[in-house]
Amino acid sequence: MSKSKIFFYSCLFFIIGVFIRSVWALDFSVSYFIFLVALLALIFGLKNRNTFVSGIWLLALFFGIVRYQVSLPQTTPLDINYYNGSKAEFIGLVAKEPDQREDKVKLEINTQTVNRGGQEEKVKGKVLVTTYLFPEYKYGDKLKIVCDLLQPEPIEDFRYDQYLSRYEIYSVCYSPKIIQLAENQGNFFLAKVYSLKNYFIRRINKVLPEPQSSFLGGLLIGAKRAIPADLQSYFNKTGTTHIVAVSGYNITIIATFLMLISGHLGLGRKKSIWLILGFLVVFLMITGLQASILRAAIMGTIVLLAGYLGRMSKVKNVLALAVVIMLLFNPKLLVYDLGFQLSFLATLGLVYLNPVLVKLTKIENCKLPIVKLIAGDYLLTTLSAIIMTQPIVLYQFGKISLIAPVANILVLPFIPIAMLLGFITGLAAMIWAGLGWVLGWSVWLVLSYIILVLEKLAGLNWAYWEIPKIGVWLMAGMYLILVVVIYLSSSRRKDADRA
Repeated sequence: MSKSKIFFYSCLFFIIGVFIRSVWALDFSVSYFIFLVALLALIFGLKNRNTFVSGIWLLALFFGIVRYQVSLPQTTPLDINYYNGSKAEFIGLVAKEPDQREDKVKLEINTQTVNRGGQEEKVKGKVLVTTYLFPEYKYGDKLKIVCDLLQPEPIEDFRYDQYLSRYEIYSVCYSPKIIQLAENQGNFFLAKVYSLKNYFIRRINKVLPEPQSSFLGGLLIGAKRAIPADLQSYFNKTGTTHIVAVSGYNITIIATFLMLISGHLGLGRKKSIWLILGFLVVFLMITGLQASILRAAIMGTIVLLAGYLGRMSKVKNVLALAVVIMLLFNPKLLVYDLGFQLSFLATLGLVYLNPVLVKLTKIENCKLPIVKLIAGDYLLTTLSAIIMTQPIVLYQFGKISLIAPVANILVLPFIPIAMLLGFITGLAAMIWAGLGWVLGWSVWLVLSYIILVLEKLAGLNWAYWEIPKIGVWLMAGMYLILVVVIYLSSSRRKDADRA
């Protein structure tokens, strides 16, 4: 077995370890047993390569289990969740931008001290505080909060506790008493990034009307909560929600479009890659360095590497390593973060399933450039992402859009155009509002076309079905079928290349 395969399977066993511990509460003795077997395999495998490699994989499995285990919350007087179920007075910093809703705001607080019997004692951990819209607070504000601390609980069939755990939040409180103690106590660089992002959004809102400005905010920074309810329903019914959820798929569309432009400008492939990576850095800064967008950028970059390297084995290892690195930072992403799952699966579809669809349709043999562009670059790319993500969507939501392929064909070619024009419009408006107004007409026209198309398609009675959620085993079976199809197609392609 090559070193490349050993590395890939080592990453895979680490991911499996994280998954196993995410789903099952393993006793420490099980982890200890796996570690001992791995250690024995490494010792006795010094003269047997296969045994030694097995030891490496078991060790990776063990580290995956342990990584998830150490991410679980502690419950000591030094942890804020220790005080769940009681009235608490604590001091902390607003750790992220406030999440403003229609009638309330959510503040993520990094706690510093808690009042115990009149004494301020150090404490750590996060609290999600839900309070009123006014007075307003911002990132870096130091607050004294008095409230009833509660442990997050599931809401009907939504595991709200698991949802918050991916952010390391194990305490919540509602309608607190808040006293502001200081301002600008957060990270200086992050505060400037947030300030830049908010200024960018304000300038877009100044030069574009609704719902186009909210739509553009969703496209550029994934700000879906500001999108009007009727427009959001159009996305749901037409299977185009992904265009306002900045994912690896979304960024890949932009990167592909930029690659086509740079190709027409005569730039080489290597220069084009560096140009796109530079764009992604600026994009990340403007969007506030959100963790979800950072992960999306990583996934999008991997798809770029797939085209640049042209060797699936290398891309496979890069993708596996990227997932391992993300899980090392936050192992709860694997099971509890749907955005991560959709972004990862869409990336798999683009890298592995898209070549299968291209081969089946024989679109590469088409002599009409416009047909090859629409069918190959847009239709098959869209279908590969939809097919790969559909099983988990059916498992999580029980929704299916029959009009999704048509909707994506009609709007996807305009998404990168809208994002680029919107990005340029926003930058121009930051310099001079008048210039933003002039450039804003172009992006307004593109956004209005997309909204009109989605509105008409969503109005079709047969476009959207709500069905009962499928079970986890059916979802697993669907993915097994996809894996088999991809594997068989890849094997036949290799046999054809050898012949």
